[in-house]
Amino acid sequence: MKKYTTLLFDADETLLDFGRDETDALSRILDECGIEKSEENISTYKEINQGLWKALERGEIDKPGLKKVRFRMFFDKIGYTPAEDPFVINERYLSYLGEGGNLLAGAKELISELNSDGYNLYIVTNGIEKTQKKRLGKAGILSYFKELFVSETIGHQKPKKEYFDYVLAHISERDKSKVLLIGDSLTSDIKGALNADIPCAWLRHNPAADSGELKPDFIIANISEVKTLL
Repeated sequence: MKKYTTLLFDADETLLDFGRDETDALSRILDECGIEKSEENISTYKEINQGLWKALERGEIDKPGLKKVRFRMFFDKIGYTPAEDPFVINERYLSYLGEGGNLLAGAKELISELNSDGYNLYIVTNGIEKTQKKRLGKAGILSYFKELFVSETIGHQKPKKEYFDYVLAHISERDKSKVLLIGDSLTSDIKGALNADIPCAWLRHNPAADSGELKPDFIIANISEVKTLL
């Protein structure tokens, strides 16, 4: 008998290499705008974007608002006046991002094996639905998942308990102890799973990182280690 029957995977930086996809898409935007593709400019955008996603997790901004302001904030920060509406630029960026689909090492092999072994696999993501579906499709793993639970469709985002209540109501497994969430974000994935009383594994990319008051059931350094938990 399986210890877990159902596995909930975060998408970005758990399966998908968001850092690489983001840099590739952003580089195309910078080229089009005639902005130098310097480490400083790329880091500035990423810092602004990450701050906005954290604000989304806290309920301080919604996803339409995030998409509307992030490039405006970036351009203001670097002193650039765009010829186009920053929202239009953002939509083009999302199109480029959807052409990504780079995976973390070992992710495709893991998902394929888990699917063959009969586990019920789901994606739980705060990302943008259309973009996430395209990237997972490009990565060749979309078909392995029974469903994608996307915050903008549900109306709540990780780590809110309402998000996970929705997920739990729409999967076949009724016993929460047989559901395992795997994610890289303490504030989104692990906090949300603990709020919902779901077993969870933290994919800790930085060996020096500390989970603080949050206590995941497992800590792994590589996505392939999920197999050792099952």
